[in-house]
Amino acid sequence: MSSEDVASIILSSDYSGAFDHTPLTNEDILKLTDQQTSVIYGPTLFALKYRVLPCTVNPKIHDRSSDYVDVSIFNSLGQGMSFARGQQWSSKRKQGGMYHATSAMNFIINEYKLDRNRYIYDWSYDAPDKSSLIATAYIDLGNYLSVQFSGGSISPTNIDNPNALEPDHETNIFHCFASATIYHVPQTADHARTLFEQLSKFKLFPITTATLQMVCHNTLNGFYTSSIRMNQPRITDLKLHYGDEFEIVHEQLLETLQEKDSTGITFLHGPPGTGKTYYLRYLINEIKDKSLIYVPPDLVNDMTKPGFLPFLMKHPNSILIIEDAENIIRDRTQDNFLPNQAVANLLNLSDGLLGDAMHQQIICTFNCDVKGIDPALLRDGRLVIEHKFDKLNVQNARRMCVELGISGYGNDIHEPISLSEIYAQKNNTGADLTNGHTTAKNKRTLKKRNQTADPFLGLYS
Repeated sequence: MSSEDVASIILSSDYSGAFDHTPLTNEDILKLTDQQTSVIYGPTLFALKYRVLPCTVNPKIHDRSSDYVDVSIFNSLGQGMSFARGQQWSSKRKQGGMYHATSAMNFIINEYKLDRNRYIYDWSYDAPDKSSLIATAYIDLGNYLSVQFSGGSISPTNIDNPNALEPDHETNIFHCFASATIYHVPQTADHARTLFEQLSKFKLFPITTATLQMVCHNTLNGFYTSSIRMNQPRITDLKLHYGDEFEIVHEQLLETLQEKDSTGITFLHGPPGTGKTYYLRYLINEIKDKSLIYVPPDLVNDMTKPGFLPFLMKHPNSILIIEDAENIIRDRTQDNFLPNQAVANLLNLSDGLLGDAMHQQIICTFNCDVKGIDPALLRDGRLVIEHKFDKLNVQNARRMCVELGISGYGNDIHEPISLSEIYAQKNNTGADLTNGHTTAKNKRTLKKRNQTADPFLGLYS
């Protein structure tokens, strides 16, 4: 849509942003729009051009008002100065994020057939580095429509780039704007909505880390939690990592776990090296609205202590993650070594009276066969999801090797192989995967490329 394609706009005679009597002077407009000390102030520039006050639209963030806003501050060299945990987003639709300045502004130039010299912008220049950064830009699109980008910054190098946008530097650095505001009149509201939809294709997202509350215990304080950060592993294709049907399992599990006031037990089990913990790290970062309580393997047996349930009562509507849970979920009729209280606690938390009050979901990971689990934990209504992780078949294993860029593309794989063995191959270039064995050979040395600065996002020479 170019400015020439839009029919001339005729404002309503009683438009609230217009004035029927004495025309406004520029001085009147400056006072009316409260420009203060900012040269680039959208309402003022719009009013100076069109002699009316604009309507304003910002992209809606589909999360609760109590959630955070992404704040990333970087200097001109791309070095992080500060970072705050940002706006949370769900796995189905990401929220927040930043606009890639170069892609967004080039799109506007081409779509609206604008002269590059039409912009008004605020910028900074780093003389030693010879790099420029646009902090704020205001662009008049014509016909009572304009857009202002604000919060110019340099992205971190570790960024989620879902639309495969081209970085501004070889080191995967992007010039970004934190926000965009569109100014319009009622007759151009549809054009404003269309423009926001178009700009959403140029968004980048910080790769956030989830906060996990790890259970600790000492004789003085009893049970307490300590916060730890959990980075999300880069899984671009769940089917590729865990089989063709796993994506459905993941969606069902995520929906169940995030359901408010829900209870139940989830079993994730399988042989060592099949990716249970790797997936758990991924899942933890996908869960956004609940606290995550993690019981490390060395404290699993302590769940039978009298103080454990009172401790959990301080964390209602949360998700309890128990790793290496074999010792507390075994059939009570066949294992007399450990106390039965652990299973009783899980039963009470899953759908007993305590569960009705606390609304806790429980995730257990283990390596043993599900046949050895206490039957009471496997009953319908109590067991939400049970999934066995297994080795990848030859076809999927070879596809994984292609995805990871492993030498030979897995053509030497002739039987099922575990995920950990494939990643070991990635870290040992030239390893032999025949029959699941890996042998380190020569490693390739990567040459560091020099970073070159492109002034003004490549928009100006």
